[in-house]
Amino acid sequence: MMEQANHLETGAAEKLVETRHLSTWFPLKHSVVDYLFGKPKRHLKAVQDVSLDVYRGENLGLVGESGCGKSTLAKTILRLYAPTSGQVLVRGKDISSLRGEALRRERPRMQMIFQDPYSSLNPRMSVYEILEEMLTVHRMVEPGKVRERIGELLDMCGLSMDIAERFPGEFSGGQRQRIGIARALSLQPELIIADEPVSALDVSIQAQIINLLSNLQKSLGLTLLFISHDLRVVRHITHRVAVMYLGGIVELGATEAVFRQPFHPYTSILIKAAPVLDPTQRRTDYAITGEPPSPIDVPQGCRFHPRCVHGKERCRRELPPLREVAPGRFAACHFPLPAAATNA
Repeated sequence: MMEQANHLETGAAEKLVETRHLSTWFPLKHSVVDYLFGKPKRHLKAVQDVSLDVYRGENLGLVGESGCGKSTLAKTILRLYAPTSGQVLVRGKDISSLRGEALRRERPRMQMIFQDPYSSLNPRMSVYEILEEMLTVHRMVEPGKVRERIGELLDMCGLSMDIAERFPGEFSGGQRQRIGIARALSLQPELIIADEPVSALDVSIQAQIINLLSNLQKSLGLTLLFISHDLRVVRHITHRVAVMYLGGIVELGATEAVFRQPFHPYTSILIKAAPVLDPTQRRTDYAITGEPPSPIDVPQGCRFHPRCVHGKERCRRELPPLREVAPGRFAACHFPLPAAATNA
């Protein structure tokens, strides 16, 4: 598989997670009528042939429109979904086909912070019970040190033991998300996947949670896969960014470089369309036509060509591979934007 350049300030290049030609498809209902008329079974192709490296200690952003496959890719990496094809490697070990106890042994090292803090916590369990369950089931500490460890986890997330006996319904969204982060940290994971962790929160609270995640990553040496549709946040906290469209990665590179000069037309449109606070800086010189194609009936050739103003005949025939178009920069485009191509 093609090597993907890493741009961490530390210079580290150890791969923690690798996906190789990873696809996750969901079968659709095949009716008796479909069967009688010999219609082929259809699938929702949520993730298609994704090869991606996540380096130890980095914060990798994953962006794209709603429904493009970001969350499905994340849950497949965690093996909450079984991949249809391809591989997921963690520290070089293939976990794609693990089952039962073998999979349970790998799971604690990868944890997820969910989008909705209101539904991701058991409302019938106190904060103490939520964290105690994680620590005891997975035998993270000796029984006599559970309470001490719970205090440490709450303190790391800006909470105190005073709230330990209270229930999730008694807290604000920001407090619940902090509890969710404490739960994820309880198993001392190497990788945390944050799936839109602030989109359900008030704007006034979002910055606090983002800063908390950033500080925890640095202090604990975590690897973070940060999924978001908020490009401003992604630009602020991530080292690299991967752009998804209709189940595939269409651009990948160092975050600031991608935002400064996108190579793929879809990335360019996403960046230009992002809201800005300064009315004098608002832009209208971008265009995207039509709705995203259905992941059930994926167009032939480049998946973006039906909406791309730069599309040519080759784009309608051939699916472009994700290839290096400049040092450390990758794009799945036959005709990268003019300032980008060094070997187009």
